[in-house]
Amino acid sequence: MPLDKNDSHAANFLLIYLLVVGIGAAVTIVLNFPGNEIAKDAKTFSEHQGFLRFGKLSPDQGLILLAFVAGVAGSFLHAGQSLITFVGNESFKASWTAWYLFRPWIGGVLGFAIYFALRAGLIGGASAVNPYGVVALGLLGGWFSKTTTDKLQEVFETLFKTDADKDRKDKLINAERPIIESVDPSPVPANQNDITIVGRNFMTGATLIIDGEQLTPGTVSDTELKVTLTQRPAAGTESSIQVKNPQGQEPTSSEFKVLFE
Repeated sequence: MPLDKNDSHAANFLLIYLLVVGIGAAVTIVLNFPGNEIAKDAKTFSEHQGFLRFGKLSPDQGLILLAFVAGVAGSFLHAGQSLITFVGNESFKASWTAWYLFRPWIGGVLGFAIYFALRAGLIGGASAVNPYGVVALGLLGGWFSKTTTDKLQEVFETLFKTDADKDRKDKLINAERPIIESVDPSPVPANQNDITIVGRNFMTGATLIIDGEQLTPGTVSDTELKVTLTQRPAAGTESSIQVKNPQGQEPTSSEFKVLFE
């Protein structure tokens, strides 16, 4: 079914917007990346007192901005691939415009967060950082944003782990948010209607939401949810799935993307 007028206008705008943001981020990285004489080793780089077209910034300030712009470029890859898939399958909805508008900048902040976590030694315990590593981490962090946020959550939970909540009285029961970790099989083959959602905090009575349609699974455990699809998404569609518990403070999981072949 062809896109309606509003969806088509929104898709065309987003295509131009993402191209401008993505190409702009890539060009910004190239123009502001330190030369070989600066970037060949950490010691020489740390002694540099200026940062090309970013202006009169310290090396650390320049690396922070590189991490942010690299995160923007990485998220462009994620958002761009998603958008052209939905447009190509004529299933794009204008209601997703805000998601695509904010996705590059969310990636930029993730790149920013990864840089500080790296410099603090929370990830990998690195004591020195070179600009190649900063840009690579920013790009990958923005591109694989879900993996990045899961890793940062793991770091935070490790640093601030506590069992005090177990001793609290009158606390909310089963208030943990469901978390989707993977889908089996992924991508879903054309002849496959049975899928398994793997994750945590699934409750009896949980339901699966695929692109807004709610399905009742055949089997539910704390870590697995098995469902038979009554209507498959169009071939080549990257669909959003969520698990919704029957109760809890945050009963619905974050969106998880799965490709249907």
